[in-house]
Amino acid sequence: MFRHSSSAAGVRFLASIKEGRGLKPAARDAGIDKEVGYRWLREKYLNLRRAGMSAGESTAELGFTTSRLLAWEAAVDRTDDRHHLRVDVDEEALFWASFGAGQSANAGATAAGVARSTAYRWIIKRFSALRLAGHTVQHCQTQLRLTEDRVRIFEERRLNQRRREACVARAAQHEAVRSSGRYADRVLEHTATPGQERLRIRAEKYWQLMRDGLSNAEACRLLGMHRASGTQLRQATNYQIPRLPARRETAGRYLDARERLQIADLLRLGQSMRAIAAALGRQPSTISRELRRHRNSSGHYLPKTADHDARLQRTRPKIPKLVSNVPLRLLVQRKLNRCWSPDEICGWMKKHYPDDLTMRLSPETIYRALLLRDDHGLHKRFAMKLRTGRRIRKTRWRRRIGRGSRIINMTMIDKRPTEVEDRKQAGHWEGDLIVGLGSISAMVTLRERKTQYGIIVNLPQDHTAASVNAAITDAFATLPRQLKRALTWDQGIELAWHERLTEATGVPVFFAERSSPWQRGANENFNGLARQYFPKGTNLALHPAEHVTKVVKELNDRPRKTLGYDTPTERFNAEYDTLALDPR
Repeated sequence: MFRHSSSAAGVRFLASIKEGRGLKPAARDAGIDKEVGYRWLREKYLNLRRAGMSAGESTAELGFTTSRLLAWEAAVDRTDDRHHLRVDVDEEALFWASFGAGQSANAGATAAGVARSTAYRWIIKRFSALRLAGHTVQHCQTQLRLTEDRVRIFEERRLNQRRREACVARAAQHEAVRSSGRYADRVLEHTATPGQERLRIRAEKYWQLMRDGLSNAEACRLLGMHRASGTQLRQATNYQIPRLPARRETAGRYLDARERLQIADLLRLGQSMRAIAAALGRQPSTISRELRRHRNSSGHYLPKTADHDARLQRTRPKIPKLVSNVPLRLLVQRKLNRCWSPDEICGWMKKHYPDDLTMRLSPETIYRALLLRDDHGLHKRFAMKLRTGRRIRKTRWRRRIGRGSRIINMTMIDKRPTEVEDRKQAGHWEGDLIVGLGSISAMVTLRERKTQYGIIVNLPQDHTAASVNAAITDAFATLPRQLKRALTWDQGIELAWHERLTEATGVPVFFAERSSPWQRGANENFNGLARQYFPKGTNLALHPAEHVTKVVKELNDRPRKTLGYDTPTERFNAEYDTLALDPR
């Protein structure tokens, strides 16, 4: 069936092209073949050129350019609107010259060499043109020398033709309104090639397996794809499992994406606001507000942009607390400059401002202010004061699992006394090494589980088993027996002489499971605190003993959440004083 550019599909296609969409996407949305789109573009271009526009102005009005413009330009001066059975233009001109000289229609037809019916067809055409130009029936009768009966017949025929055209136009508009819903559904649904659809389904299955706890290798093996394909999927999402898409249900109060697509489509079809409102079952004021709020600077209504902006406006975003509360922000910045963690800052403020709710916030608020791109009140330079020094959050997929040498005669952590777990008894320590640049220099870190008191010993030359044993022995030398009951370490080879250490200090050594840092959580936390002062990839031998002592004092004077925001020094001194009063 021949489809005209004035149809609903033609209006949609040409409007999409003018908005900047490509030929194939615009044709796909309009439900036509691309060659039909080329035919409509050619028709529109020729009409613009014949209306007096230049070639550049015509292409700008279309919003489209193609290599076929040269062929289209050659057809500008050709008139192909005459039927193949019609006579030449020269013969019609000869008839009107004879008729204008005062001869009858029959004489003019004889002079032009055409039939009488052809002459009257020309007269009817001229009568309709004069009436369309606004001339009265009497003027047309006088100019064309028509009888009363002939004028009445011509006028009735013209009115019937107008009524038929109006009826066809109304039917076309009705069909356009009815098809706007189908058009919106077609645009909303995902149109993908079979290959793209297969990749999408495979990616969904892959992420579901990852949510079930499988590794990348296991998920790829089950799906029959290479591990590199799974790695590419993870890299595309920044190594984070994407959330399941939540289906947004419209409550009917707000316009949804489908209705906005219908509004844009009906506007292209020339519908009024009241007609659009009737088609959607909405109030005209709703359509008016929608168009007033979401038209762009050039006056176009873009439905997808409007839907995105409307959803953002419905969230009613609040001003971040660290932006609106200047004293709070300054206090947080001062504490961050002292390398306090967000949790320590929030706990300290809760303890020192118990009745001032304006000085309350959560640690997540500080983290979001530092790690998100949006402006939430804190400059990104304060992210360097965090324990990790990162400006983005690091997922567990980016962490590496190390493999170390085996240590003989290890006593595993499951053999450790049960009283170590509840942290009610002081003297149970956890230890580890932090290594400097090139794995040459290192530091021994020790932390007591109950009081969270920490000790750091610098090893500027090496971190052999002998050096580590000597450092731990010196650190425990000044402590009473009741404050050195057990030591938990990872399976690092630096504690290969653990039996000698136990003989020298009387402290039994227990080893955590491989790749299980949570079994020594207190020490891992302390290592993170120490890394704020002794960053990774630096030479730890450059730090003198006085500086290390100062750092240890500063760390032990920071409030801890697990201690009710008391400091480790306060708790450790309290335990020491208790032992002085009761040496048992």
